[in-house]
Amino acid sequence: MGRILKPLFALYVLMGGLSTTKAQTTLHGSYKAVTIALDQNVPYSRSLILLHEMYNGALLPNNYAVGTIMAIRGAANAYQRLNVVDIRSSSAYNTTAAALTSNDGDAYGATATWALKTCMYNGKKYLALQVPYLGGQHSGGYHFVGWIQSSGESLKAVTYDVNGVPQNQNILTNIADYTPNMAEHHLAGRLLVNGNVGIGTTNPQAKLAVNGNILAKEVKVKTDISVPDYVFAPEYELPALADVEAYVKEHRHLPEIPSAKDIERDGLDLAEMNLLLLKKVEELTLHLIEKHHENRQLRERLTNVEQQISELITNQKSQKP
Repeated sequence: MGRILKPLFALYVLMGGLSTTKAQTTLHGSYKAVTIALDQNVPYSRSLILLHEMYNGALLPNNYAVGTIMAIRGAANAYQRLNVVDIRSSSAYNTTAAALTSNDGDAYGATATWALKTCMYNGKKYLALQVPYLGGQHSGGYHFVGWIQSSGESLKAVTYDVNGVPQNQNILTNIADYTPNMAEHHLAGRLLVNGNVGIGTTNPQAKLAVNGNILAKEVKVKTDISVPDYVFAPEYELPALADVEAYVKEHRHLPEIPSAKDIERDGLDLAEMNLLLLKKVEELTLHLIEKHHENRQLRERLTNVEQQISELITNQKSQKP
């Protein structure tokens, strides 16, 4: 029994089950499993995890962090929290590159997410992770598995705010956002996503929500909205131009077309709007055809009148002595 309990006990200690002090096991070279020590483990705390030193004017040896950090809080009678991030970063010589992907199990995931930061700590510049923030702290601590090497601190948790009160200002300064600069490629026959996808937004309200511009060579929209070819049916009642004029004067937009305020409030449905505009073009075409027939009839009548006038003038001239 002792042979079984000893390795289980060692694994429990490795994962931080007995304390929040830093425990570290070297698995192979710089590949390590680390329980990250918490300087404060209290509610309403905001923290950074220093990954490694980064270039700040002086050339650096190879610094990197490639692995997974897990942050957990949970108990039978507590709000469960699970935040996991895969970090890929390096800073060597005079360059820095970094990117991250994360899975966040918070009910308020739009705000409680990991973020890359830079900061100054004890006179050195670091690449750091901002821990997802909610009122309840990650009481189970933070755990890292992966490759890690730093010419300064590594995997050091530093609290910078507790319930609105700044912390560690004498050693931790200049916290700023870091813009990821690495590319992620997916070489697959299909990429399937269940749920909403957000680009430039952390709270997508549709299957695909883009907060920015979209550039494409071709866009096809499939819709269940009826194509308005019914406008050309013989029984279709074409709105009179006088009625359209009265509507435009009163509402300042075409019938059935949403107003500027409606679009500003609700957005623009491209499929619906294109079909509505098609309907208006078809109605306009019918009006033009109708006016064409009226104009042709008027020209024919005018030609007849001119001919009658010409004949009348000719007759009058011939009757003169």
